[in-house]
Parts: sequence; C-alpha cells; structure tokens
Amino acid sequence: MNAIPLSAEPFDVFSTTLSNCLRTTFKHGHWLLLLTILAIWPFAKELCSDSLVLSSQSTDVAHQFLFSRAFGFGEMSLGNFPLWNPYSYGGTPYLGQFQSALLYPLNLLFLVLPLERAINVSFVLHVLIFGVGMYAWAAHAGLKPAAAFVSGAAAMFCGSFFLHIYAGHLSNICSMAWVPWIFLGIDGWLAKRHAIWLLLAAGAVALQVYAGHPQYVYYTAVVAGAYSLAFLIGAPRPAVAVAGLLVVYPLAALLSAAQLLPGLAGSAESVRAGGAAYEFASMFALPPENFLTLLAPDFFGNMRSVPYWGRCYLWEMNLYAGAGMLLLALHALIRMENQGLRRRLLALLGLVVLLAIIARSPLYTILYHAVPGFSSFRGTSKFLLFGALFLAMFAGYGMDLLLRRRLPGWGFCIGILVLGAVLRFVGFFIGSGSADWWAFFRQALGVSSESYLLPVALSQAGMISAARELSAHSIMWTGALFLFFGFLFLAVRYWPAATWLLLFAAVADIFFHAKGTVSSFDINSATYPEVAKFLEQHPGDHRTMNLFNPDSAMLLQSENIWGYDPSVLKRYAELLFLSQGQDPETAGQNLKFHQSHPLLDLVRCRYAMEETAPDKIKISPVTEDAFPRFFVASRYKVEPDRKSMFEDLRNPSFDPKVTVLLEEEPVPRPEKKAARFKLRLISSTTNQWTLEILTAEATLLVMTDAWSKDWKAVSLPGSVQLTYDLLPAYHALRAIPLAGGRHLLKIEYVPSGFYLGIWLSLLSLSAVGVCLSVPKLRRHLFMAHEFRWKNLGKAHGTTDFTD
Repeated sequence: MNAIPLSAEPFDVFSTTLSNCLRTTFKHGHWLLLLTILAIWPFAKELCSDSLVLSSQSTDVAHQFLFSRAFGFGEMSLGNFPLWNPYSYGGTPYLGQFQSALLYPLNLLFLVLPLERAINVSFVLHVLIFGVGMYAWAAHAGLKPAAAFVSGAAAMFCGSFFLHIYAGHLSNICSMAWVPWIFLGIDGWLAKRHAIWLLLAAGAVALQVYAGHPQYVYYTAVVAGAYSLAFLIGAPRPAVAVAGLLVVYPLAALLSAAQLLPGLAGSAESVRAGGAAYEFASMFALPPENFLTLLAPDFFGNMRSVPYWGRCYLWEMNLYAGAGMLLLALHALIRMENQGLRRRLLALLGLVVLLAIIARSPLYTILYHAVPGFSSFRGTSKFLLFGALFLAMFAGYGMDLLLRRRLPGWGFCIGILVLGAVLRFVGFFIGSGSADWWAFFRQALGVSSESYLLPVALSQAGMISAARELSAHSIMWTGALFLFFGFLFLAVRYWPAATWLLLFAAVADIFFHAKGTVSSFDINSATYPEVAKFLEQHPGDHRTMNLFNPDSAMLLQSENIWGYDPSVLKRYAELLFLSQGQDPETAGQNLKFHQSHPLLDLVRCRYAMEETAPDKIKISPVTEDAFPRFFVASRYKVEPDRKSMFEDLRNPSFDPKVTVLLEEEPVPRPEKKAARFKLRLISSTTNQWTLEILTAEATLLVMTDAWSKDWKAVSLPGSVQLTYDLLPAYHALRAIPLAGGRHLLKIEYVPSGFYLGIWLSLLSLSAVGVCLSVPKLRRHLFMAHEFRWKNLGKAHGTTDFTD
C-alpha cells in the first residue's frame, strides 16, 4: 500500500487513507463477513426467539447470570447504581463481585434489549470478537487472508471456547474473547514499536477485567508474559521492547480501576481472600485420558444423547479443534521454514498444556505456595484456551503453506490414511462389545471422586450400551475424516483447487460439531410464578432459604440467606457454616442446610423452598420467630477472639435476642436496662438506609444484614450524635451504638477505592483520548518516519500482510 508522507496535504492524507481502507476492506472484508455468518448461524433459532436463552438449563446462565443481569441492569434502568446486592448471602458486594460486569461497555445491551435477547446477543457478539481477533492476529503474523480465516474459525469453534456457551459461562466467554487482541498488540509492538499497539493490548486487558472473569485475566497475564519472553529473544532494541511491554498491564489497571479496585476490595472480604484451600484450588485439572478428545470429542459423552461420564466437566476438559485443523497444524509443524517461530510456538503450546495438567503433579504445590494469586483460582484446565489459540495459529500456518504451494510429502499423506484406518479399526473394536478394557476404563472413571455422574447411571445396561456406541462412533468418525483429509492432501499435490476444498472441509468439520453442542431453554421456566405468587401473598421483612435455585432471589426480589456465586463474605459464610454444625474454618460457597438453628432466626430466615419434583417447589416455614431487620438491645458481651465468639454462638443456652456479641467496647456504652425506641424508615436503596430513631437511653441498634468493613453510619443534620460506629455483631452482622435522644443517620455502602477507581479510569481514558485526537501526539503513536503500511504484517518476520 502507499505510504502516507508526514508532510502531505490534508486532502492527500485523506485520499490515501481512504484508498488504503478500501483496499484492505476488499482484501479482508469477504473473509470477515464469512466469519460473521459462521458466528451467527449456530444461534439463529435463539436470536429470533422471544423466550429461548442460550446454554443448558442446568448450568450457569440459569443459575446465576440470568438473575444477576436482571438485578444489576434492572436497578440501573431505575436510576440506582447497585453497589450492594441485598438478595444473596444475607447481603453481599455487587460491583465488587467481578462477574456483575456492571461497567463492561458491551453490557449496555442489557439496558436496551430484553434480558433473554441481551444474553443471546452477548454470547454471539463475543464469539465473533474472538474469531475476528484471531483472524487479525494471524493476518498480522503474515498469513494470507484465507489462512487467517482458518485460524479464526478454528479458534471460534474449538471445544475449550465454544463449549462454555453450553455451560452458560457468560463472563468466561466475554473475557476469553479479548485474548487474541492482547497477543496481537504484543506482536504489533514487537514488530513496529508504535505505542498504538500497546494501547490495543492494554485496552483488551481492561475489557477482560470489565467483562468479569478474573481467572482468565490472570491466566492471560501468565501466558502473555511467557509469549513476550519467547519473542523478545533476538528482538531488535530489546530495552525499548521490554519497557513497552511492561506498560501494558499497569495501563490496563488504570483503565479498569473503576472495576478493579472495588473488585479487589470485595475479594479481600470473601471466602477466596488469601487464596482458596489447596483441595479446592487443585480441582478441575486436565485428566490425562481427556487427550482422547483431541481426536474423539464425544468419547466420554456428548451431553445430549449420552451424558458426560468422564472426570470433571466436558466444557473444561475438551481439546477438540477439528480433525482437519489438527492435520493442518501438523503440516505446519513439519513444513514451516521459520524454525525459530516453530520452536517458540511449540514451546508455548507445551507450556500451556503442562499448566493445564499441572495440578495433578507435585509441581502444583510449588505454584500454589510460591506464585502470588495462583492459589485464588481452581481449574488449571482453563489454560487449554491458550493451547487452542496456538493450535489455531498452527492450522492457519498449515493452510498458508498449502496456498503458497508448499505441499505435504507422500509420507505425511500416507501416514494420515494409515492413522485413519487404525482409528476406524479401534472404533469398530470398541463398538463390537468385546473390548473389556473399555468397560474397565469406564468403570474406573465412573467411580472416581471427580466424576459428577451418579455411579448408578453407569451401571445401567442402556447407559453402558449408549456410551459404548457413542465412543466407538466418535473414534470411527474421526477415522473417516482422517481418510477423507488424507485423500484431499494427496489431491492438493496434483489439483491446486483441492486446497480450497480442504479449507472449507476443515472449517465445516469443526463448525458443524460445535453447532451440534448448542443448547437453550425457555426463560419462562426460570421465573417461578408460583413462588412469586406465594411471596406476594406472604409479605414481610424476612429472608428465605432458597434451595431450588438460590440466585433466583434476585429476580424474585426475595432476600435469601444463601446464594450460588462465589462472592459470599467470609464472616457471613463462617456464621452460616457454624449454624449447620460445620467447622467455620472450612467455610466456602458450598453449604448444605440440614438443621434448624437460632442463628437462622437471627438472619431472618422465615421460609425454606426446595424442589421436590420437576417444576414442583415445596415451601415450608422455618420459624415463626424470625428476627426483624432492626432491633435494639442493651446487653452485650465483648469477645475479641473469634474462636471464643464461635463457642458462645454454639452454646445452646446463648440467646442472641438478649445479648449482642461484639468484638470491641461500644461508644457510647449502652445502659443496662430495657431500651425504649421508635424507628422510622425514611428511605432505602440497595446501597443505603436512611433512618430516624428515638431512644430514651443509650443502646445498641442491631441490623440483621451481613457486615462489611465498607458499610458506614453517617450522622445527618439534627442528629444527637455527630459520629457513629458501625461494628460487627455476632461476627457477621451489624451493630451501631446509640446515645439517648433523636438520631438521623444514613447507613451506606461504598466499596473501598470506588471513587478513586472511577477517577483513575476517567483520567486515564481521557489521556488516551487526547493522545489519539491531538495530531502531533497521534503521529507519534501511529507513525514513524520509516513507517510503511505494507510492513504491518511482519510481526514474526514472515510474509507481508499485503501479499
């Protein structure tokens, strides 16, 4: 393309830029359009429906995101920015729970579209962003547009990305979508040293943070660091390269500070504070046997005709990237001329596979204890996403080689045909029923503590037969694909047009497999009209024990003593674990309720709701004596030691109505006689309560909502007290010492760093905007005197972007 001289007249600059844009559009537009069609096609039914919601009904959209998005963006549409969620876990941070994704720009969809459409469009949009990002990264690396299209399709429909839609992992998909853009920014900076690439990488990281899945942010940082180190070796001006790369994550932190600071504050008080327990954090590592899914994606079940019977969850453990894509990647590994690039990408692929499986080895103990933040997450199998990206890049390189007529050898083609025949034989052998080793293998996995399919299911003859048949079919089908692609690779040697047939066959293979995993449910099945009617008929300032779908309380606007997501405050979780006779030291997000306890009265639990049959919910009273939200008490006991406080709470003779347990002396000190008081609620939102209280003597005002250090009591004009302390009571609830007289106070929640984060994000975004809009600064970002558009694609020293 034509260069743009820095001294050119404005009209010349405009005409040259327009010409460049038109040429680029003509070159890449039809491939990007095809990617768009592929991204939309599998979801056409859901996009056209007024009630269907993407994902399985037994997974996270139906258990979390449907209700979280309804609550958060419903409040925003009413003019309230919800910093606190009163409906789960007796109250819990909402903005501080990263997966709320309140500030994620693309979630504006939830303010303008119906809930079910917004969820569906969000899934589809991020599939497209992911694919286009992979296309752009591959094209920038020098691949021809058709080869970059192969890489984009391989990424979009690979098992480690696409299956998360079935699982309802909305925040996962949204965060994963920006990963290729981060690597594109790194490549661009290393190739050209133009700051615009650093802005691209930092902006993509910031969008990852806002999208709501911190584990992918963390894992991306790990892999991006390894990727940068790999390609810094031999790079010109290494000091400048390193300095630029070190800017990416600090700049991203500034851009995302509005979410990052409240999120870190919320995490510091949650059950994940200080890291998860070793047993929890080491869950969901890649099982070695699941390498079979690289060839036979349905070997362990397809979650449709046969449930997944392997270890952990299929959407976390599926390596399938298409038979054709795998063979193209192998062709690249054999025929790539740039040996340095091949070694780097292969080493990175090996690294992420090792990290995916590492929790099954003693090495994980070192990472768990030595690497900051590594212990905060479970599921190292999520590193497979990056393996899929590197495999997709190899597949693109393989297609690029074919397009440039660097053809496979006879040995490669014959090897594919032989492997295809072997797979067909193995599949037939398994399906014949004489493969006793397969039955032993299935039974061993079925009784594993990591299998979530009931063992009784695997003892049923029908299930065994169906599972065996599907395993056999999956292997035989892959064998047939290998035979087909083997003949295509042979045909390419003599008929160049067969290259295009191979391209579209490889894409069709992975596309139709991914399309077959799409699932959806009717949103009306998650609105629970009978429960809503019961709550309307039984109003009151109480909570429920929602056991059928805990987070549905956000949609039903019924406060719940528990929840589904991992945002539960640690103190509150410890209190509820103690109520169920469990060790508070083991408190986490998973708790089974099996007994009544005075502490359940204290947290205002009035009704228990459980599903007794499909679409049948039983509602029964827990107590007639649930506490009110506000009450006063004069007697108290100071227990600064948490273990001593737990002993008091365990004591059957302890009456929380009579004695308030505190961790420090209250000021003013309550008078030891029955308190007389009147309380008037002036106003309330999710984030604050404004009260007028009249009391004749000093006392303690107790609020039976979960305590957080960021809840404050603020004196209003006309109040008898100038300042108020908001203390933890009973370890996890709230108490405010009051003097005798008239009190006007506001109890409000503002997460630590909220306002600072807003200002940091706005100022850093403004600074970026100024740099991009001021011509002199923009030239430094976009251009250098040696700049030539045609060199844009030489990230790895391969071929030109414009070839």
